[in-house]
Amino acid sequence: MKLRTIATLAVVAMLLGSGTALAAVTGSPDFDATFVDNTVAPGEETTLDVVLVNSGTVDSGPSSQSVTTSEVTTARGTTVNVNDGDAPITVTTNKQAVGSVPVGKTEPISFDISVKDDAKPGTYTVPVVVKYEYTDYISENDGTREEETATERIELDLEIDDDAAFDVVSVDSGARVGSTGTVAVTVENTGKKAASEAAVTLESTNSELTVGGDTTSSRYVDTWESGEQRTLRYRVQTSEQARSEPYKFDLSVAFDDTDGVRKQSAATSIGVTPDREQRFVVEATDSDVSVGDSGTYNVTIRNDGPIAVSDASVTVTSQSSAITFGEAESTSQFVGAWEPGETRTVSVDADAADDARTRSYTLSASVSYDDPEGDSGVDDDLTLGIMPEPEQSFALGNVQSTLQAGDDGTLEASLTNTGDQTVRNVVLHWTSDHRNISPKVTQYAVGNLEPGESATVSFDADVSDNANAGPRQFDFVANYRNREGDRRESDTIEIQQSIDGSADEFDLQTTNASVNVGGSGTFDVTITNRANETLTNIEAKLFAESPISVSDDQAFVNALEPGESATIEFGISASGGAMTKDYPVSVDFQYEEPDGDTPVSDTYRLPISVTNTGGGGTPLTAIIGVAIVAVLAIGGYFRFR
Repeated sequence: MKLRTIATLAVVAMLLGSGTALAAVTGSPDFDATFVDNTVAPGEETTLDVVLVNSGTVDSGPSSQSVTTSEVTTARGTTVNVNDGDAPITVTTNKQAVGSVPVGKTEPISFDISVKDDAKPGTYTVPVVVKYEYTDYISENDGTREEETATERIELDLEIDDDAAFDVVSVDSGARVGSTGTVAVTVENTGKKAASEAAVTLESTNSELTVGGDTTSSRYVDTWESGEQRTLRYRVQTSEQARSEPYKFDLSVAFDDTDGVRKQSAATSIGVTPDREQRFVVEATDSDVSVGDSGTYNVTIRNDGPIAVSDASVTVTSQSSAITFGEAESTSQFVGAWEPGETRTVSVDADAADDARTRSYTLSASVSYDDPEGDSGVDDDLTLGIMPEPEQSFALGNVQSTLQAGDDGTLEASLTNTGDQTVRNVVLHWTSDHRNISPKVTQYAVGNLEPGESATVSFDADVSDNANAGPRQFDFVANYRNREGDRRESDTIEIQQSIDGSADEFDLQTTNASVNVGGSGTFDVTITNRANETLTNIEAKLFAESPISVSDDQAFVNALEPGESATIEFGISASGGAMTKDYPVSVDFQYEEPDGDTPVSDTYRLPISVTNTGGGGTPLTAIIGVAIVAVLAIGGYFRFR
């Protein structure tokens, strides 16, 4: 018992004997110490782990709840020091500050030591010195406290054994977060003797890392000579919740000594720091996929480490039915070996549906691979997107037409690439089906068109005589090759254009268009070519009815250029019973066009005047005229037919 405590008790006893009331708490900490493992080997560098045990002593307890006994049994500002003593060792760790130590055990306090190579086996005394402060007296009346400082020297036995002993030389970790890796531990037999039938056990002290699918795993060494190093490899699984920071493992060796006695070495703590999880990062994407078309989607991915992988494959998956890969929702491409920091660009064929929109669609990507140990892994946390370009389109403008009923004509327009991509081998197809309009060819080869570029297209067509004048809608479809070289077809391109009515091929002017009653003469007609082309081999034929008769009903013109005129003659006569008035005659033409066609024109009606300029009998018209005058004169009337 400490002198201070004895003196305090004496004072308390004296006061009690004198009848003076005293209420106080007195006591002190009381330390003992042990080594977790007190066996070392010559030449070994190891750790002595000291556990302090504070039993605490209460000499007088409190009479109320205002003061607790823990206040006098707790050591404060505690420091611990291990001295060499008489042991052939060197302690390389300075004194350790422990702080407050209540009643109970402390966690192990580690001190690094080295054992001399020539240390002789035996038991040695190693002093453990504990210094602390404490409160040894507390008055319950006025709260008066008395503080004390104490030093305790505790002598512990240290056993130096020349049997096999084991030190961890190095730890090489291949563990990774979220994966399985190999941890290689190199251990040396630092003892003076060999060991046999050794079982080297690695034990995990945490739930995030396991060994061989369990908390422990052992490796066998049949014979282990003194000074020999062995590297033991353990498969360590690391959960996805683990972090890239040190995790504690314990390594121990059970072995037979040279006498065949089974022994167990002290556990040695090692730290295993798993590498961060293997990751891949999307660096860039680009696409030339258009709505309603296919194209190439490129994604550039970097191996963000920490390891090199082999047999890598990249899989791209669509999250929408509007984007597919050859009618499938995903596509894969083999990459092979892939070093950390290296980027690879994967190109896949993608399709955007006709009802897709020009907005971003979500895709996902995953990278499957083999790690350096041959284990399979996958990073499926890559998110990316694709935005289809607008649908390829064309427009027709600047429409001009010479289409006319009963004639050949041309429909001409300007075809413009209104899309965002260059198209090649463009061919425009006439797809309209008009009963009275027949195109001579139904396609026009345009060639290549850059975005915004235009080209003139024209179609020659025949318009029948039966065609009515008025507006018509004409439909066209463009065939082309896209950037991938695939043949594609546009939507229908519509334009409207009017058809002109039928026009006379010739303009006719008459001269000598009269004949006497009962007489004959010539009928001169001047014809002018109103067509836009030269007409040849023009054959004219005149038709008449009584009282007009034709003695020469045909005429011929070799050729007429556009706007050119020629006069033709016909022989005509009027019967003696003809009246002096205009009678109609008809004329039509057959001619040859530049393309070899020989159409017949419409029939032209022309007037012939019958006159009476040479005497003779009184014409019927004169007689009728006199009769009408006479009737009117007497106020009457008559009808005749």
